[in-house]
Amino acid sequence: MSRTGRLVVFLLVIAAVGGGWFAYDKGMLPFVGAGSVAGGDGASRSGNPALPVIAEYASIMEEKTVVEAVGTGRSTLGVSIYPAVSGEVSDVLFHAGETVSRGQVLLILDSDRERLARDLASVQVKDASQLLDRYEQARPLGAVSASEVDAARTALAEARIRLDQAEVDLADRTILAPFNGTVGIPQVEPGDRVDSSTLIATLDNVESVLVDFEVSETRFDNVKIGQSLRVETWSLPGEWFEGTVDSIASRIDPESRTFNVRARIPNPTGRLLSGMSFAVYVDIEGQTYPSVPEISVLWGDGGTYVWRIKDDKVERVPVRVVKRTQGRILLDGPIAKGDLVVVEGVLRLRPGRDVAATIRSGDETGVAQRNGTGEGS
Repeated sequence: MSRTGRLVVFLLVIAAVGGGWFAYDKGMLPFVGAGSVAGGDGASRSGNPALPVIAEYASIMEEKTVVEAVGTGRSTLGVSIYPAVSGEVSDVLFHAGETVSRGQVLLILDSDRERLARDLASVQVKDASQLLDRYEQARPLGAVSASEVDAARTALAEARIRLDQAEVDLADRTILAPFNGTVGIPQVEPGDRVDSSTLIATLDNVESVLVDFEVSETRFDNVKIGQSLRVETWSLPGEWFEGTVDSIASRIDPESRTFNVRARIPNPTGRLLSGMSFAVYVDIEGQTYPSVPEISVLWGDGGTYVWRIKDDKVERVPVRVVKRTQGRILLDGPIAKGDLVVVEGVLRLRPGRDVAATIRSGDETGVAQRNGTGEGS
């Protein structure tokens, strides 16, 4: 470089330094590199304005798992009616779908022989009773011996037993309803010959329905007697029915690794029938966790975290995601109910940065649900 060139460069440097001090004298800060005042973390010690953010208070939600299963319904009381004896059907006294009461006569078998046997036994009882009376009157006079009186007593007892047997045989010819319920289609007609293996009809009491289903052994400690549940049946789409756990099996099936559960579903309208298939949903109560909107949870090199506002400054709080539900996330971490968490405006945040928060309203309480994927089915 020539001597003239070096002189030009020297004058430019002097001008720059002088300009800087001139600005300083006018009350302006000299130009410095980025970070010299603000600090390496970008905090607002230099007086930078607070960043506007949208925040929401953390709420508490209960983790609730829904165990799903498929079950089969049966009536609370249900029987298939068979005759106790053989014979010819004399009369059928019910119709399909009829509501009957306990003790109502459903069917009568021919009973002429049984009626005659009962009448004969009744006469024998009368004769034996009269003979015993005469012997007891004559015994004090010495006309009969004590052994003859004892024999007469035995004869009367035997006659009474034969009468009881004859009445039982006659009663077996009449079939009664064992409880209140709805009777099915008659399977016999008058004139048919039947025996103890002939089905007469079915009888069901469906004031409540029992639903049997299976649950995975991993849930054995979670399902309790009296626990609420809900069912739906494909026969009545869109309708839900509430019930409770009625009984639980005492062992695990070693092949399916499930245990049997029976639910009781009230059925006052009689719309649920024995044999229906049901989708069963059992609510399993879980722990409670802090809950925040899903968009407030961020992922970084150290894992998941949220920005919490404290004294108008933000701090980074590491958390663990328990599960997502309905646009919210249940967290495991040092977040408590009422903590103010940044929801929007998180991209420019740094630890310790001043923020101006606009608080968005949110639910203070709630319940999170997680559907099981075929668990127990």
